[in-house]
Amino acid sequence: MNIYSIVTVSLVLLLTACGGGGGDGGSASTSGSPTITGSATEAGGSTTASNTSNGTSNPTPTVLTGANPEVVDIPPTVTSDATQMSEMVVPNGFSYDPVVSQSLEVDISSYSISQAYVSIYGGFVENPDGSYSADYNSRITAKTLESGFGDVDYLLADSQYYMLAEVFFYDGTTPIQMRITNEQTQWVW
Repeated sequence: MNIYSIVTVSLVLLLTACGGGGGDGGSASTSGSPTITGSATEAGGSTTASNTSNGTSNPTPTVLTGANPEVVDIPPTVTSDATQMSEMVVPNGFSYDPVVSQSLEVDISSYSISQAYVSIYGGFVENPDGSYSADYNSRITAKTLESGFGDVDYLLADSQYYMLAEVFFYDGTTPIQMRITNEQTQWVW
């Protein structure tokens, strides 16, 4: 047997041994894990969940959500028939800067003056019960509130139209949250 045959056989065996294990998208077993069932109230009300593992029912508070019917005007996608850069026409006053400065005044003093902080997230999903789940890796900014007040200044991509603002309390009070728009400058609870 020559050296080429040995190398070829070795590579085939090595590549075969390294394959497999790809995910098939199957679900993992969840035996023994608690089942969470939720029930929601009117907008602005509280949401509670019941822990039903081992047949017990322990109500646990989750978050309070505020109703925000405000809708942002999302600009239409611009199309062009230009095929070369020299054919492009840019309107006067067009800004190439994709970052805008935002400011949000938070006032939750009528709800609580406890020590708290507000976080603003760019990524979030709305749950079936009307509450929101933040993507905690998408936090844009956070700031401490003093006596229920705070001014939050942050930079935002001009393509970010909706954010989630959440207020967490140091004393364990149920957090509150609201979906805010990129045009909104106040949050009064």
